[in-house]
Formats: sequence, structure tokens, C-alpha cells
Amino acid sequence: MRKIILNKKINLRKIFYLLMIILFFIIIILMYKSGRKSTDTTAFTMEQCWTDEDGNKINLNILPEGEKVSLFADVSNMELDDKRFCLKSIDTVFEIYADGELIYSYRPVNSKLLGSSYGMYVHTIRLPENTSKLNLQAEPIFYTASVTLKDIVTEDSGTYMADLYKENLPAFVRSTMTMLIGILFLVIGISNGVLSQSVGLDFTSFGMMCTLLGFSGLNDTYLLQVMTQQPALIRVITYLCLIFLPYPALLFFASATQNRNSRLLTVMKILCLTNFVATVLLTFLGITDYFYMINISHFIIVLDFFSAIFLVIRSAMQHKIQTHLLQCLTFGLAACILGTGADVLRYHLSWDNGYSSYSRISILLFMIFIGIYLLQEQIRALKQKEQENKTFITEITEAFAKVIDMKDKYTNGHSTRVAKYTAMLAEELGYDEETVEKYYRIALLHDIGKIGIPMEVLNKPGKLTDEEFEIIKAHAQKGYDVLKNISIMPELAIGAGAHHERPDGKGYPNGLKGNEIPRVAQIIAVADTFDAMYSNRPYRKRMNFEKAVSIIKEVSGTQLTSDVVDAFLRLVERGKFRAKDDNGGGTTENIDNIHQKFEQQNSSS
Repeated sequence: MRKIILNKKINLRKIFYLLMIILFFIIIILMYKSGRKSTDTTAFTMEQCWTDEDGNKINLNILPEGEKVSLFADVSNMELDDKRFCLKSIDTVFEIYADGELIYSYRPVNSKLLGSSYGMYVHTIRLPENTSKLNLQAEPIFYTASVTLKDIVTEDSGTYMADLYKENLPAFVRSTMTMLIGILFLVIGISNGVLSQSVGLDFTSFGMMCTLLGFSGLNDTYLLQVMTQQPALIRVITYLCLIFLPYPALLFFASATQNRNSRLLTVMKILCLTNFVATVLLTFLGITDYFYMINISHFIIVLDFFSAIFLVIRSAMQHKIQTHLLQCLTFGLAACILGTGADVLRYHLSWDNGYSSYSRISILLFMIFIGIYLLQEQIRALKQKEQENKTFITEITEAFAKVIDMKDKYTNGHSTRVAKYTAMLAEELGYDEETVEKYYRIALLHDIGKIGIPMEVLNKPGKLTDEEFEIIKAHAQKGYDVLKNISIMPELAIGAGAHHERPDGKGYPNGLKGNEIPRVAQIIAVADTFDAMYSNRPYRKRMNFEKAVSIIKEVSGTQLTSDVVDAFLRLVERGKFRAKDDNGGGTTENIDNIHQKFEQQNSSS
């Protein structure tokens, strides 16, 4: 039955993870479908206004690859005062003519190291007054791409830029957060290797993966290009991030699946380095460009995913990692495959120009899975630590209890019995299991102060003098002083210091009254009193059970706390506390009388 329940929990968790993946991708698709909406009601969108020389409508989203286009637009009916011609371009060079006169040319020239691509750029162009016809002549930088011009409007430049920042800010924040989280994991991984080992994850490689993906995502937002005015440099850094991304990603999965020595890591490292050297060198020599070499990076990323899948499957078959970690890795990997696969398809099919948006969403989802795992690992570690502390305290208290009873030869086993009785009373009083266990441990050490009492006083068979009795009474304070600085369980000192306090205030060492006495000490006092009477000693037999019970009943409210005595009596009625070997015998004399008789016997002998 327990196994069936466990399997149901695992299946529900799998369904939950799957629903999270689907929900994230639905949300992001809906966000992209919403499109850009200008806040300027007087702005005029011009993407549908372009024609060829013969007046035929031209769709800017469907243009021939590698060909120069000449576009015309009639703006004679547009209000152009205080407006600018605004657009975004991607790897496209162009000139704009107003009524046949060249007013703007954008043909950036990059260094050989940066290649031909300038990436994405935003243009706000002032049109001459009374312009009636615009001619836009554009051509793509690369022969496999088409002219790409986006969001062409006549609008106030400030409003256009404000809309740009507003539109791209969520993606910019997500990418920045991904990068910052990556840096945080890098710092944790570098500075705290012990933590990485304890949870079975390589935080350094995970941090590097997040940092690279986060920075590459910034390229899709236009904001970094606008802020730095270096679109070519930003695009090259993005390409380099994609080149190096596969290795830390595979390293993370290798470490998580206990396969850090896998040859796949060596192969992936060689592929990434070779790709980097080849891409930079061939671009510098003018043989090819980063733009074309990205296909190699995409191919290596695909290989990376297959390698990660292989490592996860092999680890699952060999049972090398925890089930929950395996589930997190599996669903996280599935999310990354879906997200990155969607971005690669979008890049090659030119659905959109945000080529890492889904990858960023998937890595954020992956972070959530890893975060869930880390949180549960932390909870598990805390519970394990708590259990270890409990075990340690139990073992220590039991060991000290034996030491106490070994010193006092007349009370052998007393501490253990009092602890047992205390637990029984606490349970009867309605305390939870954890509190009952805690009270048991506290009661085990209630007499620890006796270790500091001289043997000749502690084991004296006859009646104690007043001075000797004061020495005996000191064991309560001594016990408190010994235990009060144990930070792992400061309550241990309470039982030792207050178990001889009395509700009527005549107890010791502090003369506490009623509710001033800690609850655990009130319970220990009843257990201690009962065992003092109902246990065999070398100089006397235990007291008759009914006699001991009657004495406890008599001192209820004065020497012992009433409701604890009531709990004791209820347990007695249910057959508790009576020893198994008790056949109704035992002395019916009071403790003081027994001591006096023993003293007289010793004197006569």
C-alpha cells in the first residue's frame, strides 16, 4: 500500500512538471502574438504602405533572399510635422530618398574581427518638410537572408524609443535576471565547493551556462545595442556565447549524473574550442562569417542535447543519482530541448527575430526545477541534521544517565525509570510526540548534579546531617550549571535545576511556586517521587504500590502539581506504573521510618 501511494505521488509530480512546461510555452506564445502597440495615437504604421515601381503592393515579411529591393511609399497625406521615420533593421543596409533626394544611408563597415553582421539597430530619421514620396533601397548583408525591416512608422522619436524600451523591458529583465542568477551560481560554485558536493550539482558549470544564455538573450531586445551603440560587437559576443554554451551545459549534466569522467566531455570541449578558432579565424580572413558559422554552433548544441540525454538515461539505468534529482534533470532537459529547438527553428525559418526567447524561458523553467530540488535537498539535510542531533542527544543523555546511576549505588536505574515515567505522564497530559521525546531526554539528566556530590555523602546509608542534606540539595543547582550552556538543547538544564521545586514554594533551589515551576520539572517531580518510593534499594524493599500512590495523592497541590498527579492517577487506574513482578508486597511504612530503622540496625551491629 505504501509503495502504491509513493508511486501515485511520483506520477502526480511528473504531471505537475509537464503542465508547468506546457503552461510556460503557452504564455510566451500568447505574449508574442500580442505584438507591438504604439502609445502614440497619431503615429502612422507604414509596413503595409510599400509598393514597387509599378505600384504593386509589397509585403515586407515576404521578400526574396539575397536580393536588393526598391520600395516606394506615398506620404503626401501624412502629417509629418514633429514626426520621424522610425524603423528597426537586422543585417540590412539601406538608403532612403525623399522625393528623389538621398536623406539617409546606413552602410556600417566593421573590422575584420567583427565580420559583416551588425546585428540589429534602431533608426529614427528626420524627413524634410512637404515630403510626398519616399524611396527605400535596401539589400541584405548575407545572400541567404532577405531584407529585414521591422516596425516602420512615422512617429515622434521619443515616443518610438519609449515604446521600444517598454516593449523590450520584460525580455531585457528576464535575460538580465538569468545572467545575474548565473553569476550568483558561479560565485557559489567557486567559493563553496563543499555545498556543490553535498547536493550533487556543479554550480560553477550551471552558473556559466545561465550567464552565457542570459547574455545572448540580451541581443534579442535591441536595448543593449541602443545603449552601447555597438550592435556589431553585441552580435559577435552573442555568437561566442552560443559557441561556448554546450560545454558547461554538458558538464553540469555530467556532474549531476555522476559522469564527470565521461569522454563526451572531452569531445564536447574539443568541438567548442575548434568551432571558436575556426569561426574567428575564417571570419577574420573573410572566407565566411559568424552569421553562417552559427549553423555549426546549432549542430553542436543538438549533439550536446543528445549527449545529455544519453548521460541521464545511463545514470537512471545504473541508479547513480537520487530519483528526485533524476526527475528534475529529465524535465529540465525536456524544457531546454523544446525551448532551444523552437528557437533554432525560428532562426532558420525566420518566423521572428527573437532567436533565444524560448531558450531563456526554458532555462528559467530549468532553474525552477533545480530550485525545487535544492529546496527539498535543504529540507532533507535539515531533517537529517535534526535527526542526527536527536540521536546524539539521546545517546549522550543515556550515557550520562548510566554514569549518574553508577555513582549512586543506591539508585541504580533510577534516571532511566524516571525518564520513562515522565514520558508516560507527558503523553497522558496531551503533549505531542516530539515534546514527549524531549521531556524524556530532559528527565534522563535530572540528577546529573549528583556527579558533583562527594561519594561519602551521596552513598551514606543512614540519616543525613543538616550539612550533608544541604550538600545533597546542591545537586539541583549543580545540574543546572552543568547543562545550561548546551546550546543544542538548552531545555536540558530545566529538569535538572527545578525538579525539586514545589507548588507550595518550599522546594529548592529557588523556592518557586505554582506555575513558576517549568512544566517539564512539574512532571519530572511526580515521576521522581514515585520512583524514590517504588524502587528497591540495598537497605530496603520498595514501598507497597498502593501506599506509594496514596502518598502522591496526599501531597497533590503542595509538594506535587495537581493536574500532573491527576494524570498519574488516571494511568494507575489503567494498570500503568505497577511493576510486572509486583504481587502486592512491599513495605507500607513511610520512607522516613525505613531510614530510621536502617540506621538503628547499623548502630546495633
